[in-house]
Amino acid sequence: MDSKILEGELQIVAYVTVSFLALLIYDWFISLAQEVIRVWHSRWSVIKVLYLYTRYAPFVVLAIATQERTSSTCNYMTFTTIFAAVTIGISDLILMLRTYSIYNKSRTILFIFGLSWMVISAVCIWAMIQFTNSFSTDEGDESLSCFLSKESKVVLICYFALLGGECVITLLTFWKTFDSYCRCGFHLGQVVSMIYCEGLFYYFMILPLTIANVTVLLLGPAGFLALLDSPLTVMHSILCCRLVLHVREVSERNTDDEDEDDLLPTFVIVEAIEPYMSKQLQQYYV
Repeated sequence: MDSKILEGELQIVAYVTVSFLALLIYDWFISLAQEVIRVWHSRWSVIKVLYLYTRYAPFVVLAIATQERTSSTCNYMTFTTIFAAVTIGISDLILMLRTYSIYNKSRTILFIFGLSWMVISAVCIWAMIQFTNSFSTDEGDESLSCFLSKESKVVLICYFALLGGECVITLLTFWKTFDSYCRCGFHLGQVVSMIYCEGLFYYFMILPLTIANVTVLLLGPAGFLALLDSPLTVMHSILCCRLVLHVREVSERNTDDEDEDDLLPTFVIVEAIEPYMSKQLQQYYV
């Protein structure tokens, strides 16, 4: 492979990493006020812990990755790879808990999600260990020190497992929400409202990112193998945290009850906004 072409590809990866670090910082600034009100001032709970980790762990990952890729000294590549994988796994756990909540805390859903999350985690841990042990960089050129001249494709197993899990979560969430609205006089003209109220667009935005990352790993040039690593980590963090803030905000608009927050924060299927809804939707509290 032409070293000039490869160097250019790695430079683009570095630009993408810096850009998404900037996006992460920007999103934190514009959502900080909501975060203080709806997360910092709430009682400690499972979701609060998961939210704080998902929100702030990517800053560590992206800060190290940016420093390394801009200086072409990827000495902590193993650490950032594993840390990013854990962050994505925790963010998906938030999606699972959201879906579990709208199924009215069904034990069946809890068992399915709990078992699948443990299986996917075990598979990904094994795959990441094999992947990081296969790292071999180009020692002949310092500008290519972030290029993995030898690496195992076993990491694809992790991404396929992640993709399968996210597809199941999205389909289950969409079906339950759609079914609940249909039972209450929902019609197709309210699709946009349903997607907005229940935060389904966050699910729909996360899924294509995982698909794109798998596609790049399978078909992309060698220098672009890490192209979507930073975007995948950042967007999982932003979208899952936005989902928590959004659902709490919509919940506050549609209920006067105080947030119990005894096990998880208030995740609810809220009343539809349109005044022409014929019936009131059942609310599922967690």
